[in-house]
Amino acid sequence: MLATVAIVLTLVILVGQMLGRPSPPDPEAAPPATASEAPGPGATRNGATAPPVTTPPSGGWLALGGARVEAAEPAGAGRRPGRFTATGAGDQGIALAGLLRCVPGRIYSATLLVRASKAGTLLEVTLLETAAGRRVAEDSIGAVLADAGWRRVEIAHEAHRPGTALAVEVVLPRGSPRATVLVGDLVVEPSRGHQVRSG
Repeated sequence: MLATVAIVLTLVILVGQMLGRPSPPDPEAAPPATASEAPGPGATRNGATAPPVTTPPSGGWLALGGARVEAAEPAGAGRRPGRFTATGAGDQGIALAGLLRCVPGRIYSATLLVRASKAGTLLEVTLLETAAGRRVAEDSIGAVLADAGWRRVEIAHEAHRPGTALAVEVVLPRGSPRATVLVGDLVVEPSRGHQVRSG
């Protein structure tokens, strides 16, 4: 009888730990940088706490740091559209995980369209690889949206480890004007180029 109770308690603890583990990546709050070993969820390279995932999936996109994820605007949004509104002063955004399985040493690129409701909005886009819900390595790039039109952003990342998966984060960092941000026409694929840029 005691052995049965112990087994049940162990299973309850294990299931609780699995459910409590954040599966999507946490946003990277550091300035644009090249790929490097990244800390686990909830931390950035400089040790600051990153915004947590706070809402369940909406159209595949996950809310980061308390952002409000909304139905994406269909016109001009293209593939994998996403939309969020910042609701506080901290880093907030959205993430889309599990996009491609990584091959170490291969370069992957992500291209996407971004648009904000306020001119002068600063966005940070990160292409990262994750394993078991933890960040492995990443590349980030910043983009200043001078007007309310669509802007194309491109970023590349060289995969570091086998068994990882790619994810994309779009974050409105602390200090940027609070705005509603639309994301669209996201494509992630292997690339022969090594340049990380935005356009």
